[in-house]
Amino acid sequence: MLNLKKVFKLEIPKKRMRREVSVSVFAVLIIAAAILTVYYLNIGPTGFAVFNQNSQISFDEGIYSNVAYDGSAGAVILGTNQTSGTYTSRVLDANSSSATWNNLTWQGSGVTFEVRNCTAADCSDANFTTVSNLDNLNLTGRYFQYKTSFDSVNDTLGGVTVDYTVTQQQQATPVSVSISEPAGEKTSLSTIPLTFTITGGTGTNLTCLYNINYAGGVLIANTSINCASGANTKTFSLANKGGDNTLTIYISDSSGSISASSGFSVSIPAGTITGGTVEEEETTTANETTTPIITQISLGEVPGQDIIQGDTKALSLSVQNTGTVPVSSCALSGDDSGLVTVTDVAKNINPGEGATFTFSVDISEGTTPGAYTLGLSVDCAETTASKQVTVNVLQKKLDFNITNVQRTREDRVRVDYSLTELSGEDQDVQVFFTIVDASGLQVANNSQNSSVDANKTDDFRVNIPINETLEGNLTLSASFNSQIYSSSVLEPITLGAPIGGFAIFGGIGGTGGVVILIVVVLVLVVVFFLARQMRKSGKTLGDLFAKDK
Repeated sequence: MLNLKKVFKLEIPKKRMRREVSVSVFAVLIIAAAILTVYYLNIGPTGFAVFNQNSQISFDEGIYSNVAYDGSAGAVILGTNQTSGTYTSRVLDANSSSATWNNLTWQGSGVTFEVRNCTAADCSDANFTTVSNLDNLNLTGRYFQYKTSFDSVNDTLGGVTVDYTVTQQQQATPVSVSISEPAGEKTSLSTIPLTFTITGGTGTNLTCLYNINYAGGVLIANTSINCASGANTKTFSLANKGGDNTLTIYISDSSGSISASSGFSVSIPAGTITGGTVEEEETTTANETTTPIITQISLGEVPGQDIIQGDTKALSLSVQNTGTVPVSSCALSGDDSGLVTVTDVAKNINPGEGATFTFSVDISEGTTPGAYTLGLSVDCAETTASKQVTVNVLQKKLDFNITNVQRTREDRVRVDYSLTELSGEDQDVQVFFTIVDASGLQVANNSQNSSVDANKTDDFRVNIPINETLEGNLTLSASFNSQIYSSSVLEPITLGAPIGGFAIFGGIGGTGGVVILIVVVLVLVVVFFLARQMRKSGKTLGDLFAKDK
């Protein structure tokens, strides 16, 4: 006879076990899906625009006057009991003086717009003007700002988008010079032709010098002459000197300096005296007693610098050969303070020419705030010169660190960063993020308002909307401003197409995303083996973890 009691004793635990296995697997899958959902669906602004305002955070970057942002309406409106007011945007920076501001589109009703574009960072050098067509601004300049006017309770401003383009400025062709006269043999010391052609350069503010040398020394030292782009014809005269000579002409403008030489001879017997004058300019001549050789360099000014603790600033020093002979192996060096790092190599400089040396001033975190006088020296094989630069070291009051940059979707880059308060007082911080391509064009941006308590460190996250096709080597810029401190950081990033939601930036992966993915996979593997073990043993999940009795 069938023992129903045994049957039920055997069947009930198996059904319960299957239910527990199913529930356990389902619960773990739900947890894994929740983790991935929280990770990937960290919703931020979407869409792509060079400058886009569609939230209170972005509008708060500007100036409210008798208006306010209404969160329920999602727009800027007139303030309570106000009959008129204005909203002025923050100054938009295209990071290029050749930027053309094209279109301004907006959402809302009733408001009127005025705009201005400027060369000053605070737009103090331009006035607001009314434009008839916001779809065709056609304004060129690095900075742009708009102002809206409200005169009715029905006026609203819900969103603004401004786009611009940047054309690469064509660089001036370096100046060059060629000499056609004097050349060959001349039969007179008077009115010898000097014909030369200048090409390239800026075409204005050209500086021209020439000198004449022979085997025994200098006949005519560096002498200024009038010149212009194109062909130039002058004459000069020599005194008491026949034989072989070399004329060298030096041309310089803002694009650089260049020289050219031409050899010629004068078949006048030695000792013959033939005077002459230079046409169109005063010429220094020499007889058998040659002009003294002058070996001399002069250094340009380096403005005083304000540098924050922990920062490095790249600077340059100009050097001019103000003598009559070339100087060689000129090298820049700093004093023994250890704050100056030279980043340039030794150079040779011809008479009348100049060179630029680059260097950096490195201020460590532990440098005491205050004024420092740093010494610079340019040492050539023939001469030397020195210069001093004043550096004012400022206390660092806020530390900003980018901890992770990751492309979480095709149209979004996520930036994790931390703020450390160093001044001992609470700070409200505005952080402006921009992504710039290799040509210097801004391709994406976003901003965020953050707060950090005195002497505390807090972590933050922001999503930057990007174009889905954006890839390659880029630069992430973060400018942060509080009521007591402002600074910025640059971070090179390499942006690839997202693979499973992850991308690699600057040689380091999205560490947080990788860890989460690994944890989820491990949990699923553990669940799989637990389920198999329970199925084989006929035990429940509780039985597997129960202690042996």
